[in-house]
Amino acid sequence: MTTIQRRIAEPTRRDGTLTFVDGDDHRSLRWSEVDQGARGKAVGLSALGVGPGDHVALLGPTTPDLVATIEAIWLSGATVVVLPLPMRMSSIEEFVAQTRRRIRGADSALLVVDPQLAPFVEPEAGDPPMVGYTDLVGDPDAWVAPPADPEALAILQFTSGSTSDPKGVMLPQRVVLANVDAIAEALALDVENDVAVSWLPLYHDMGLVGILTSAMVRGVDLVLAGPQTFMASPSRWVQWLSDYRGTITA
Repeated sequence: MTTIQRRIAEPTRRDGTLTFVDGDDHRSLRWSEVDQGARGKAVGLSALGVGPGDHVALLGPTTPDLVATIEAIWLSGATVVVLPLPMRMSSIEEFVAQTRRRIRGADSALLVVDPQLAPFVEPEAGDPPMVGYTDLVGDPDAWVAPPADPEALAILQFTSGSTSDPKGVMLPQRVVLANVDAIAEALALDVENDVAVSWLPLYHDMGLVGILTSAMVRGVDLVLAGPQTFMASPSRWVQWLSDYRGTITA
């Protein structure tokens, strides 16, 4: 039995490449660079009082900051709550209302928001404190691993709400890792040679667990775009697979 935090820290984990695609802009980082940023953010979370047992809500598009903050929450021993983004600006009022219901329903101790979305979720009475990525600053070398607890919640994920009110699904560390390991076994994952390519949103279980977490815990090469980039030009998906010699996609 282990945790995501311990799997990330394993010395045998590969230091692969994580490439972010935003329109025609491509930016590549090593997983070790993502880890360094995540440890600094984890220290920043600790300074804000976040620790094991806390739920941290996240709202933002697919960026290096979002991924590093997801990892930072796990490194702090807390639970990730990735909130859905609006797909149509015409539904912005419902998006704001439903986002607030999810934040409160998740019993969030903190809300971390991308700057471009902050104006939509200004805190009201009863809401948790809201911070931006730049507020999560700390010395990566000062990070201290919390006790490993396989039964602790790794993810609190809301159902889509398409047929009823969204419901929070509680996913412990051991369950998420069992899923990740089953995926690797079913795919006969080749850590040294496989390349994953995804545009799936990180509030979606296949995007967050099947792709991001699966790649993160093993250091697999990953090309990651946001759904908006894909929807603006769907043929880019095939182009990314070709350019990066992708072997895994979803």
